[in-house]
Formats: sequence, C-alpha cells, structure tokens
Amino acid sequence: MLQGVVAMPRAVDVLVDEMRKMGIREVLGIPGGQIMPLYDALYNSGIDVYLFRHEQGAIHAADAYGRVTKRPGVVLVTSGPGATNLATGLANAMMDSSPLVALTGQVPTSVFGRDAFQETDIVGLSMPIAKHTFMVRKPEALAPTFRVAYRIAIDGRPGPVLVDLPRDVQLAQVGEDADFEIKVKYMQVPEPDPSVVAYALKLILNAKRPIMLVGGGVCWSGATQEALTLAEILMMPIVTTLPGKNCVPSNHPLVMGPAGMHGRVEADAAIINSDLVLAIGTRFSDRTVGDFKEFQRGRVIIHVDIDRSEIGKNVKPAVGIVGDAKAVLRMMIDMLPKALPRSDSFVRWLRSIKEAYEKFRESTDLENSFAPWKVLKALREVTPPEAIVATGVGSHQMWSELHWDVYVPGTFITSAGLGTMGFGLPAAIGAKIARPNVPVLDIDGDGSFQMTMQNLAVVTERNLPVIVVIFDNSSLMLVRHWQMLLYNRRIIAVDFQANPDFLKIGEAYGIEGVRPSNYEELKASVARAIRNNEPLIVDVRIDREQDIVLPWVQPGKWLSEVVLPEGFKVNLTYGGEP
Repeated sequence: MLQGVVAMPRAVDVLVDEMRKMGIREVLGIPGGQIMPLYDALYNSGIDVYLFRHEQGAIHAADAYGRVTKRPGVVLVTSGPGATNLATGLANAMMDSSPLVALTGQVPTSVFGRDAFQETDIVGLSMPIAKHTFMVRKPEALAPTFRVAYRIAIDGRPGPVLVDLPRDVQLAQVGEDADFEIKVKYMQVPEPDPSVVAYALKLILNAKRPIMLVGGGVCWSGATQEALTLAEILMMPIVTTLPGKNCVPSNHPLVMGPAGMHGRVEADAAIINSDLVLAIGTRFSDRTVGDFKEFQRGRVIIHVDIDRSEIGKNVKPAVGIVGDAKAVLRMMIDMLPKALPRSDSFVRWLRSIKEAYEKFRESTDLENSFAPWKVLKALREVTPPEAIVATGVGSHQMWSELHWDVYVPGTFITSAGLGTMGFGLPAAIGAKIARPNVPVLDIDGDGSFQMTMQNLAVVTERNLPVIVVIFDNSSLMLVRHWQMLLYNRRIIAVDFQANPDFLKIGEAYGIEGVRPSNYEELKASVARAIRNNEPLIVDVRIDREQDIVLPWVQPGKWLSEVVLPEGFKVNLTYGGEP
C-alpha cells in the first residue's frame, strides 16, 4: 500500500458499522465460503456471534429472539445448502408473523447462472415464504439495504426478510462519500374510522352473548391491557387462538383460553353459543374455526387487523376494521361509558365448565405413567410467572395449549401456523439470548427434540441455562393420535424402536439430566435448576397408549362435535339466565 493512501472500507465493514449504530448486539448463524467476508468484518466488532450446529436452529432462534424483543433477530448463513436450510424457518416466521432478517451469502456475480459451487436462487425460492427479499448487486447498497430490510421486518405486520449478498459485492470497497438511497413504500397503518368503530360498538352492545377472539396481533400491538379493559367493561368472555394464548393472562376471570381443534372446552362453548365475535389480530385459522360456514352462521363477525389482506380472506365480517389493534381498542374504550349494565350469567356458565374440567383433570391420572396435564401443572408451580416457555410441535404442544398457564403476556412461544417440529430447543435458546436473566424452558417431545437437539452444543458453549422437559412417549404422538381416531388404529411409521437415552445425550454435551419417578421429584429438579441457573434435561416417561390429547375436534368439523375425555360430560348449549 502506498504511504499516505488510506484503504477504503469494504462493503461488509460499512454494514457491520451500520449494525452497531442500529443497536444490534447479537447475530446467529453458521459461516461458509460465500458469507465469510461478512463474518470477517464481525471480527472484534463488539457484535456477539452465536455459532449454531444447523441453520434451521439458527433461524428458529432468531425467530424467537424477535418475538421476545419485538426487534428482528439477525441470522447469517452461506449460500447453497446454508441458505436452503433456512427455508423452514422463513416459512415458520412468515406464518407466525415473526420479525427477522436473514443474510445469505451468494456466489460472485461473475459466475451467476453458471451452476457455480453452491449457487442457489435463494431469492426466488424464498419469495413465497418471506415478507420481502433483496438481492444486493452494488456494494454501496449493502448497508442501506440491510437498514431497509430491518425496518420492513417490523413495519406493520411483522415478518421475515431475506437479503442475498454476492461475495464480490461484500468484498468491494465503498467510498466514504458513497450515498445510496433505496426507495421503499412502507406500510401506512390507517387511523381507525370513528364512524366504523362506533357502528361496531353498536353491534356489540346489541348482542346478547358477544365474545372477544384474541389473536397474535394483540401481542405485537401491545394491546393486552386494552383488550382486557374492553372485555371488563362489556363483561365479554375472551377466547384466543394458539398464538393469542401468549397475549392475555390465563388467570384473568374473563379469559377462557384457546379455542379450536385442541381448545379448551369452555372456549369452544363460548364460540358455539356466541351471537357476535369481536376478532382482533387473527387470520381465522382452520385450527381455530373448524367449520367456516358454521362459524359464520347465526353470529355477527367484527374483524380488526393491521393487515388489510386478512379482512374477508377466510371469514367475511359484518364489519372489517383495518388498523392497529391498540388504537382500535382504545377508541372503542373511549367511546363507551365506564359502567354498563351487563349480565355476567354467560361468563359464570362458561367458568362453571372450566371449573368442572379442571376438577376432572385433577382427579384423573394415567396408570404407571406421568399424566401430561399434571406434568405441566407441576412445572408451573415451580416456575416464576415471568419465565419464558417455548414448545416443540406434537402432543406436548397441544397439552401445553390446554394446560400451560400464561401469567405474563409475551412468555409463551410456539410454532402455531407451520407446526414445525424441532422449533422448541432453538426457540428457547433464542429467547434466552434475548432475555438472559429470565428462566427459559423448552417443553418438547421426543420426536420434535431429536430434529434439532444438536443445538444443545450452543447451550453448553455459551452457558445458556435452558431447561428442556421432554415428553418421552417413544412416538410421533400427534400423528399416532390421528391414526387411532381417524384411521381405525392402523398405526404405521410413528413408533420409535430405538430412542436414545436422553440423559446420556445431555451428558455428552455436559448437561445434567434427570428421569423423575414422581411429580415431587420433577418439581424439585426443575426448581433446583432454576435456583442454580443451570441447564437441565428432564426425561418424563409417558405411556403412548394412554397419551391421547382430548378434547379434540376433527378437522373441518364444527366445535360442538368435540370429542371429550372419557368420563367427562358437559352440556355445551347455554340455557340462558339461571
């Protein structure tokens, strides 16, 4: 280098400097040839790099990080298989509206279209499963593109954004006076129309049994208190979607819990007997609604959502309000008198169903096996209210939907829309990175856990005291459940004949493991791990012949056709004022 000549920074150096200015302190991923320039720029940058053992684990962790912090998680991987391994995580984040930015390495532009080593059109592949995608072709555009991608991820309805970075663009030098503008039309969330809100309120006040359906959008808008306040004024029962379970406290007297296929009996009863549904921040999933025609028959639907495309997509509402949930609910509250003569008869009837079901579950157990509902109750007793729980996907997830109580909104993380097995452990890791001082549990199944369990290495390597509770039934239990109930017990390709010893898996990674023999041992071991701030593997043995998740509504059926646990009977038709 000639004396007195100062080398211009590489595009990746400018990007990393921009990331620091934006307050990004952690990135997650796995390096490889085409993303190495960006990893090199991160050297001694002050940004912490978490090395995962599979790209799917890294993006699920970034997804959970975004849910916990409400800021996009950032994941960095290389081209080809590194990028394609993100596909499941992108789709998962898209379905659950989670903000993240995925930076993928790409082959140099000089060999585009020549089938270069690990060349893959990740932009084309990811377009249907990402909120937005970018291919950066100019080095001066790299940092500005990232800045725009980061904002898009949290603009309006959150979602994943992918930015593809050719290797030569990363390495190219950028002048200090380089100025590159990316023109983007960001989402303009309209202010609620007072006349439309007033009309919606008129319909609610004229209804005899209105209910509120809370979706995940209530979390993202920070509208928990507004939802509770409106429900309290109107004496309106609250039911939730599976993502919506994360948005309201389970112990509130008006909260009936999740509705739908594996919903609470009292929540399904609320929908069945309602004459109006105020739906907030939900897309009306088939898992919540069941029979769409029956759902719309005989009840008025008011739909509030920040995403205009959701209004009328699955359910045609009488009133559709496009807007931020918090703003809409606040306007409704301001329009209402603070005291209304509303009967609590419907709420009391629903709560009587809840109490009867809880009493039934408390009095039942499984022979020579842990009962999933009692395992969750035991864990809740020794877990602080603010603890974060992530789940995998399977029967344990549905048991958690039914029986895990959320006391602090924002502390329940699950793969609701895509139903991604393997989500639990990396999601728990991402949550722990985001909130290092809060206890984090992964409630998992043996099938789901084995899909990403190699990321236990991150737990040990980075001293992340995540507690993993495995519902060990040696089966893909939710699939087995359907085979038993829908396929005349033709059990095929679901039972594991060679499950590993999960305690030895933990030992291999230097993590203590326990296999409790009763609920007291379970509580003691988890309480000790929380108290000592240590990771733990808990192997809870469950008999797969008895582990049938009920209540359950067959796909496409109406909620009144629910299959109840044997020995539990309830009338799901409201009889009116006592």
